[in-house]
Amino acid sequence: MSEDDVETDGEDQGEGQERTGMPRHVQRALWRILVGDPARLGPEPSTHEELIDSLKRSRVLIDMRVCRAMELIPRGSFVPEEQQGEAYLDCPLAVPQLGFNISAPHIHATCLEKLGLEPGHHFLDVGSGCGLVTCLGAYIVGKAGSVVGVEINDDALAVARANLDQLKSSCPEFELSACQVRFEKHNVFLPDPLDRTYDRINVAGTCPKGQIRRLLALLRSRGMLIVPCASELQLYTKEANGGLRMEVVSNVRFGSLVVPTDAEVVTTTLDLDKRREMAALRRAEGSATSLSPSAEAAGDGMEGMEEESSREAPQALSERIEIDPFDNRYDCLIVGKRIAQGIPAHKRLLSSRCQLFRAQFSSGMKDAHSSEFEIPDFSFQACLLMLDFLYARGAFEGYRDPTSFLQTSADKLSHVPTCTIIEVLQLGIYVNCPELCRFQEHWLETLVDTANCVELLAVADDVGCVPCLHRECLDHIVENYAEVSKITNGFEGLDTHLVAKIASRACELFTKVMGLLRQSDGMREAG
Repeated sequence: MSEDDVETDGEDQGEGQERTGMPRHVQRALWRILVGDPARLGPEPSTHEELIDSLKRSRVLIDMRVCRAMELIPRGSFVPEEQQGEAYLDCPLAVPQLGFNISAPHIHATCLEKLGLEPGHHFLDVGSGCGLVTCLGAYIVGKAGSVVGVEINDDALAVARANLDQLKSSCPEFELSACQVRFEKHNVFLPDPLDRTYDRINVAGTCPKGQIRRLLALLRSRGMLIVPCASELQLYTKEANGGLRMEVVSNVRFGSLVVPTDAEVVTTTLDLDKRREMAALRRAEGSATSLSPSAEAAGDGMEGMEEESSREAPQALSERIEIDPFDNRYDCLIVGKRIAQGIPAHKRLLSSRCQLFRAQFSSGMKDAHSSEFEIPDFSFQACLLMLDFLYARGAFEGYRDPTSFLQTSADKLSHVPTCTIIEVLQLGIYVNCPELCRFQEHWLETLVDTANCVELLAVADDVGCVPCLHRECLDHIVENYAEVSKITNGFEGLDTHLVAKIASRACELFTKVMGLLRQSDGMREAG
């Protein structure tokens, strides 16, 4: 029996409230009577050294690695200033002003000893609270390992990060020996965007029996998980053959972990799946050196067209060339029916970024030496925006990456009408400039709303090489179906093959949702 039978324990993902009205000194006295001969345990510790000696005498602290970590990292460094008088008592501390508890030192020692952390291990601390166990683990696994502490409490995360900074500045040995520590806001029952798995997992909050499977899914082969469940502290070991062993370490009472609702699990999983799908589409786009319609946007029968396109494509573009936007030694003009005056440019820049310009300037034909290049049927505004993008000037000054640029420079681009962005996308396809098209696609993705999603879906389908925009429009239509249907009068005038794609995407998402709900039901039944 542990002190946690008397008082709520655990720095958890829940509220962590005390479950008894007994005064703290009465609780401590009762616990010391329950665990054994108080005289054998000696007086209550009041310093870090006395606490460590007490844990050693009671045979709670045995493992050399755990012992050295707890000797090096004082609990008092992680306890709020106003509670320093209780920092080295072997009992849990409630920190109601910050919404979490700090477990008793003997619980920390027991969990770390049972987990058998070793150098090089990947360690997850669930409900990291003040960060003490996370930092103890970081010291034990060393530079070759990795440690992540997850919390849903913003105040706890801020305290843990401050405690870590203070520890690194005050303890050179920790800074020299410990691995990098990551504190993240995350509910462990929701999907991890990075799909990480771990050798050892410590859970500092009571987990419902039906949710333990989600924690076990994060374990690697031969991994170990220690977790409070009901009134038991349970240790799970995942065997090499996938089997599981469980032993009860002790009887405990922790605060409860916050379990997400089925709706939260579904929405988080769908959002993560979408981000992964979009990332895969972007990687495929990023590896392309010329433009061709995508199977995502164009549907069946594209394989032959893609092969034909790749055979006809010119050589890959040369390394990116930067030209000072203030360099006025231009050697060509962009002209056209809708361009009242030619727009000056540098052949070297145009040919390095656009397949069409490169093909003309290196063709050996008569027009290869022309100082004018005609772009038919595109407006002056579209052509100027294209050149501003290529030169990284004007509204595109400082451009390097589409995502970060759109996040930081949205105000500079807000004056550009959506119709002009679409025209520049079409111009990028005409001159075969994948980088320009990718940026315009990103830009249009940020503008998708209920009023324009159907129009932009038609644009994406028409140009055929912007799969991310195509997917974003489909998802927006499905997620806001009733409103979009009302605005478009039941999708009046939309091509039937696009209506079919909307229906297909809706069915795909419905199937995913039902699968996730069945999975959640299965876990509850197993519990």
